[in-house]
Amino acid sequence: MSSPLLSIGGPFGVFADRLLLVELPDLPPDRRAATVAFVCRRAQAVPSPLKLGIGILVVGVGVAQRMAGVDRTTGLLRSTSLPFVGELARMVRSLGVAYLWETWPDTSPSGAAVVARNAP
Repeated sequence: MSSPLLSIGGPFGVFADRLLLVELPDLPPDRRAATVAFVCRRAQAVPSPLKLGIGILVVGVGVAQRMAGVDRTTGLLRSTSLPFVGELARMVRSLGVAYLWETWPDTSPSGAAVVARNAP
């Protein structure tokens, strides 16, 4: 069963999209969208106790996004080292980067697609 909180259009998907936009600024929009979709699918597939914890945290993220804005909320979650709260950014970052470099191994550290050049 999928959760609207953990969907692409929900607060988790919005956070994941913004985090990847900030951390991988050269990532093409189509690759970022595919990566966010993967991260959301994986978040929905975790075991129930973990999914409950993520859901509770994402409710707070959704409230913060509405009150303080998406950019400020993403910045806070990106930089915090608070237990539990800081894990959301680490989870998105690790899933996103793993998917990105597994799917497109030619991606640069900034997210740009690297074009292979033939040596002369």
